[in-house]
Amino acid sequence: MAETATQCGSPAIGTSSADVLREPCRTAAAWRAADLDDPAEWRFELSPSHLDELDAALKAARRNGIVLLRITRERFPLPSLGTELRRIAHALENGRGFAVIKGIPLQRYDDAEINTLFWGMAQYLGFPVSQDSFGRKLGRVRGAAAGPELRTGGSDVVALLSPRLGGSSTVVSSAALYNEVLARDPLLAERMYRHFWFDRRGEQLPGESPYRSVPLACWCDGKLSVRYARRDIESAQRFPEVPRLEPADVALFELIDGLAAEFRFGVDVEPGDIQLFNNYAVLHAQGGDIADPAAGDSLRRLWLTLHDGRKLPPDFSWETAGYGGPRGRGGVAPRDVITRAS
Repeated sequence: MAETATQCGSPAIGTSSADVLREPCRTAAAWRAADLDDPAEWRFELSPSHLDELDAALKAARRNGIVLLRITRERFPLPSLGTELRRIAHALENGRGFAVIKGIPLQRYDDAEINTLFWGMAQYLGFPVSQDSFGRKLGRVRGAAAGPELRTGGSDVVALLSPRLGGSSTVVSSAALYNEVLARDPLLAERMYRHFWFDRRGEQLPGESPYRSVPLACWCDGKLSVRYARRDIESAQRFPEVPRLEPADVALFELIDGLAAEFRFGVDVEPGDIQLFNNYAVLHAQGGDIADPAAGDSLRRLWLTLHDGRKLPPDFSWETAGYGGPRGRGGVAPRDVITRAS
């Protein structure tokens, strides 16, 4: 590659000749749907011995009275499965950018036990960050919005535990999208390194701006990272001080959305599946009947800072103060309140 800078710049307007990838990204993250013919690349099946380890760790946590937010890798030992989860974390960061862990028998467990299993397994990937200004780290998604948006999230990785109805997801390689934009219009690809304004939708702290300015793309330490959420960008236009979108910006969004619809890869989700998406490597969306609100069923969600995440420039991500844990990257800074994970 022509641009192989190992330092991460932070230029005032989001671009510099050293920070723009002007050749196609050729890492494993740049995949098309046809490249995913071997499910073993992204799908991991829990074995009976892994389930035994989960049962033992769950019983130990309950016996010792460890509350959810205090569960760590050390307090939720998974001798064999933990090694596999660390391997999956490495693949999320250096491989395809998404994974599905299959085989959690939800019918064995009550609601609190499912939360504990999900949280405990996630500790081997990274540590959760707050999803809202109240400090909630274990979120719930009830039902699916019509026309789910292919987008990225606000943390290194989003982890989703499917409820008892299962559902479906769609995933697209950000690097493949970037490569095609670059091939069709290099000026639009370079435009991705400019700063865009994202609506924070009321989750800012008192005195903070209601929007955040970040680039759509960065090329740092040999890795391409993309952040894209068109609805949030367009919503930020309601603030009069936010610069107006230019025709070239809209053309870029239309191209990205069109390519995402063309390149998307569908994943059927069964009850008990854990889906993992690296928000810098893939766009993703959840659709279908993912939950049954009448039955109190819901999709569980964690936003994670990876233990060994990529290097990023300071204008592409942000630090989040920890609530009941270490400071993380991305997420929503919690207000100074006491709350419980839900």
